[in-house]
Amino acid sequence: MANKAKIKELIDKDLKGFKIVEMTEVYRMDNDGLKSSSLGFFKNPNMAMAFAGVQTDPSWHKTEQALVLTDGTVGYVIEEQNPVKLFDDEAEALEIKKKAVAKLSPAERKLLGFE
Repeated sequence: MANKAKIKELIDKDLKGFKIVEMTEVYRMDNDGLKSSSLGFFKNPNMAMAFAGVQTDPSWHKTEQALVLTDGTVGYVIEEQNPVKLFDDEAEALEIKKKAVAKLSPAERKLLGFE
């Protein structure tokens, strides 16, 4: 939850100085082979692999490429790499109203001033 709170600080802020970069994450795996915790991100993938290799238990550490929104000081992982559909709120509001009015009886439409 704390991570979501941090990124929410960027809502409606000018993101000048931020860019999306590909970085290499070093993370620890659990007994099931799943990512359990992230140690951090490196710009250089060779540096990340070397860092994972010198940990006290290197077989439990892996690396993975990730897209990160960063200003060079702080970074946020961008998990979904597929574009999302953005709706035009005003156009959709008109369509919703049309559909809602269409469900009214002729008497209800007349009473509400739609006819």
